[in-house]
Amino acid sequence: MLFKKYLSEQDNANREIRFMRLLVAMLTVAVLIEAGTMSRLAGAEKTILVPPEINRSFWVSGNAVSKEYLEEMAYWYAGLALNITPTVSNYQNSLFLKYAAPSEYGRLQAEMGARAEFLKKNNAATQFIVRNITTDDKNLRVALSGMLVTWTSDKKAGERTATYMVGFKFMNGKLYVSDFKETSDKNPFGNPAGNQS
Repeated sequence: MLFKKYLSEQDNANREIRFMRLLVAMLTVAVLIEAGTMSRLAGAEKTILVPPEINRSFWVSGNAVSKEYLEEMAYWYAGLALNITPTVSNYQNSLFLKYAAPSEYGRLQAEMGARAEFLKKNNAATQFIVRNITTDDKNLRVALSGMLVTWTSDKKAGERTATYMVGFKFMNGKLYVSDFKETSDKNPFGNPAGNQS
């Protein structure tokens, strides 16, 4: 009788061990499947962004941004840099530089500072009215063409057609400004002579 009881307890222990091993194997398979799924989806996320005024939506993925997003962001940065008065120039410049590419921060800061200093010295303000937007989404560049109006005190000092190029760098899922310069209608992206890409 004691021998049968011993065998029965040993059988129960063996069954428990087999059950635990099976459970551990199933959990290991589930963890491996989940890890594989997570690694496949790691760079494939797509974020839908909605602008403050909802006209269209944009997307940003692990390594690219939509053309619409580039256009809207270039329009916003051009507004910060060109729709400016001496009173708000410091604030708008600091907001612009918040999104400057780290490698280009010093150059952009100097250029924005020189523009603000000119406005303050001449008590001038500028307004840029965008008429056309051209996008080079492969190279993350946007050219904005329109009318640049300059005001001195409360009088219009002049207006001229102008084209500005805003260049971007996309790093770590974030879009940074890497370039902002005046170009021309004939060469809106400011490419070196003979280079049209």
